Amino acid sequence: MNLVRQPDGSGWCGQACVAMIAGVSLEDAVAACKPHPRGGGTDTPEVVAALRKLGVRCADKRCRRVSREKPVLPARALLSIMRPKGNRWHWMVTWDGVIYDPEDQWPDYEGWRITSYLEILG
Repeated sequence: MNLVRQPDGSGWCGQACVAMIAGVSLEDAVAACKPHPRGGGTDTPEVVAALRKLGVRCADKRCRRVSREKPVLPARALLSIMRPKGNRWHWMVTWDGVIYDPEDQWPDYEGWRITSYLEILG
């Protein structure tokens, strides 16, 4: 797994995560993602379609049963994270025990929580 950064100030965390998971460039991941009507962000159906377009097997939808205290996650997944500041959400990847953040501009993850995940299969 290679870390792919989203451009500063962009809403391309989903596209960067797709690039990491599929092992492609950010440009290829952006091309695979249908442009979201509200701008650069992605939603679950767009991410699922892009991953499948790039040959990645994944679950059809996110699992929303995640414990706040001690989340149990699959070995490989796209994580939906809720940020405490501004009540905004963000995509990250967990891959074999390591969490990859395409933005990583927040030095302190205190108060962040995993709200759901999309399992990557095979």
